[in-house]
Amino acid sequence: MDKEGLLYICEIQNVSAPGHMPTQQLVPVCEAYYKKRTVGYNRLYAALGANQSISMLVRCFNTQVPDYSQELYVFFPNESTDNKFRVSNIQEIVEEDALDLTLSRLEENYDISIESA
Repeated sequence: MDKEGLLYICEIQNVSAPGHMPTQQLVPVCEAYYKKRTVGYNRLYAALGANQSISMLVRCFNTQVPDYSQELYVFFPNESTDNKFRVSNIQEIVEEDALDLTLSRLEENYDISIESA
């Protein structure tokens, strides 16, 4: 099991004080080691057919995502640019105790709160 680095799986939360203008921020729910994967033709064309784009595919090891029903995001702390992505799809790989995360580049730039990880 080769690992390329650490990533944070996040959700968006309102971090403003009650009564103030809402401020959306990425808040980590778990962290995981990952390995980049090649996006295959089937996955790529399925995304194009659904009017989506795939930026990256990563495999996370020994990861338990608390709630799949929420929209999730990924933050790569060691990347200097383009380090925040939206999770388009989660696929469990039971034999390897891993998750394949299909990632799309974020349109908006959210701040992130690493202290809560």
